[in-house]
Amino acid sequence: MSKLEEVYARLEENKKRRKEINKMLKDELTHQSRHQEIIEEMRALREEKKGIEQDVKAGVPDFLELEDIKSEIQTDQELLADVALNMYMKEETVEIVDEYDQTWYPVFKVSFKKSN
Repeated sequence: MSKLEEVYARLEENKKRRKEINKMLKDELTHQSRHQEIIEEMRALREEKKGIEQDVKAGVPDFLELEDIKSEIQTDQELLADVALNMYMKEETVEIVDEYDQTWYPVFKVSFKKSN
């Protein structure tokens, strides 16, 4: 077995064990009446908070601009990652120097996805 597959197998085993422990913890918490009361209070407060936020958002004309800015930021982050990866593949120096003379270097992440 290759080193990659050994690490993957250990990772999956630990994830399975974590899931089992979390399930046991959740089962124990369901038997605690005070915990259930707090959960209900939190749910009610969350709904109240959401209503207040909706009222405030309805009264602020810049809210629609905020949604556009969020979308633009996400697009620019994806573009930045694509440009950095292309520069890396061309063996160019990949760094950004900001307005405070801080140098930023990319951090690359590898993730795996099922084939089917």
